Amino acid sequence: MGNENIKYNKELEKMFKHNAKVFNSLKPLIEGIQKSTRDISKAMFPSQEALEQLSQRFKSLELNPNSFIDNINRACDQNTKFGWCISGHMTIRLYCEIGSSEDSQEEKDRLFVNEFETNNFYLYEKEKQSILLSSKHGWNTFYKECFFLIDHQKYQAVVPSLLSAIEHELSYEHTNDIGKGLIRRVRSSLERDGDTTTILYAISTSVLNLLNNMIFERYNFDEDRPPIINRNWVLHGRDTPSLWGKQDVYKLILLISALRMLNKRILNE
Repeated sequence: MGNENIKYNKELEKMFKHNAKVFNSLKPLIEGIQKSTRDISKAMFPSQEALEQLSQRFKSLELNPNSFIDNINRACDQNTKFGWCISGHMTIRLYCEIGSSEDSQEEKDRLFVNEFETNNFYLYEKEKQSILLSSKHGWNTFYKECFFLIDHQKYQAVVPSLLSAIEHELSYEHTNDIGKGLIRRVRSSLERDGDTTTILYAISTSVLNLLNNMIFERYNFDEDRPPIINRNWVLHGRDTPSLWGKQDVYKLILLISALRMLNKRILNE
């Protein structure tokens, strides 16, 4: 029995020594894990000082709603004077970025056309589906034929049709008004029914200004061609169709889409 105890004690001593060697060999690894854990903890849970600094930074960022509206108004002014309004499918951030770009027709056209066609024509397809799905009273077929022409790059054939569609979108109520009379009617509805400090009102005003001051503006036929596609010049046969391109079509699509948005607001749909 005594010999067995001695043998057992020796086995235990041998096992302890072996475990100590294993532990010592693992010690650098364990220390490394502990250090990494502390580093991760610091990264995930900043010190009180770091949190206070971050809090002060947020406090310094005063979010001024009026300043935000001013930025949108500025972007609308910069873009609509070149024929480009904003619709419900274009982000305000992107629209403002384009608004702050070079103040020229060529640059605005390039940036907006690129946005329509990037990501496999994502914005164009969104506008197209939105217009088709919300078309009523026999206009769905009309718009399907328009988009068929656009999909096949028949821009010259579709411009007069889209211009006539804009007047249809303005006549959301049964009225005898035409042209600028419709624009005045829509504007008065917005001012009567809506808050003039909202983002939508700022966008709506820019759209109506674009229509009133450019698309529906009267330009003498014996003077230079208007800088923006003009309803009277096109529908009275005084413009040059070979000058119409996809940039004009995209501008009209945005107008139609924006007018749909205004109609929903006015009618509270």
